[in-house]
Amino acid sequence: MATEKRHRRHSPPAATPGASPTSSSNPESAVFRSPSPPPDVLPDIASRLTSLEDFFALRAYRALLPPSRGVLASQSPLLLVALFPSFSEALFHLSLRRLHRFRHHLPLSRHTLLYAHGYLVTATTAGSSHYPPRLLLLHLFSGVQIRLPKVPAPFTRVILSEDLAVVLFLPGRPTVQHCRLGDTLWRVVRADAPDVVDDMLFVDGTLYALVGLRLAIVELSENSLELSYLGGDLDDKSRPAGGLFRLGLGECGGDVLLLISEDHEGMMVYRVFRWVSDEGKWASVTSLGGRTLFLGYDGFASCLGPDYPGIRGDCLYAAGLRLGEWHEYSLADGTCDVRYGVCLVPTKFPNFPNFPSHPLSHRNIKYSK
Repeated sequence: MATEKRHRRHSPPAATPGASPTSSSNPESAVFRSPSPPPDVLPDIASRLTSLEDFFALRAYRALLPPSRGVLASQSPLLLVALFPSFSEALFHLSLRRLHRFRHHLPLSRHTLLYAHGYLVTATTAGSSHYPPRLLLLHLFSGVQIRLPKVPAPFTRVILSEDLAVVLFLPGRPTVQHCRLGDTLWRVVRADAPDVVDDMLFVDGTLYALVGLRLAIVELSENSLELSYLGGDLDDKSRPAGGLFRLGLGECGGDVLLLISEDHEGMMVYRVFRWVSDEGKWASVTSLGGRTLFLGYDGFASCLGPDYPGIRGDCLYAAGLRLGEWHEYSLADGTCDVRYGVCLVPTKFPNFPNFPSHPLSHRNIKYSK
């Protein structure tokens, strides 16, 4: 017996006299017309939100918020991590130990190198059929993609400026590659012998390089790399004693930092030095003004604070050598707590591999539980 299909039609509700026919279909326009709350108090409201659930409840007002960390300062930061075995990115809530997954996924032929300024820097998987690799800038929240030219020379580290200038280098080598939006080719330049670049970092629009323990400002042009040395070096007491150690640059509150990590009989010790421009030297610090540093396996990832919930001030969160391991190191008393989180991928992330890439603001994130 054929199944009888019934279709019901519902008449639209009667229009309210004087109502705009498009006011219900365009929530953003409704927000602009709404007398309460006024747009100028929205940042003040957002600064008091303490959870993702609160934040996403304000869907209609979210587009009006300025993209400022200060607006969301009361929320616990999220860390961008790569999951095993899917190699997909997710956001990790430190205090709740909870993952928030993105709806989009990168193709399996690509892997992530870096997160900075809202963009993932991804590359084609290394292999004979994919070399030289192609780099892609993928905006994590909007999905905008920017393709870069093929890379002519090997590299292991990537840094990105706010205006999306991309710099590639191999630590301990003199060669640097750089490219800006619109360029059709990478510029390959070299430092004069015997100088080699150990680390590089953009701070307030200026590109700095670490050469040994000396700090230099880098000027990149089409055919040259110029190092202007500011000074530096450490006294014998402050130098690494030997064994396993790492040197790198960092940033905190606009100050350039020298970061040294050393393995002392199985326990990691981290030391921080601030560049004092008036004296032309590094000065040891045990306080960050309540701020917190995040270090990946290969170096600096980010600085947050002060007064972010869920993280300790005057502390370093650093990636450990084991899968999913990180260290909480207090600069104040020198204690180091080893912790384990979600199962993360030990990939060759340049700034932050198997633990945290970068603390993020929660603005415009699409996530699923």
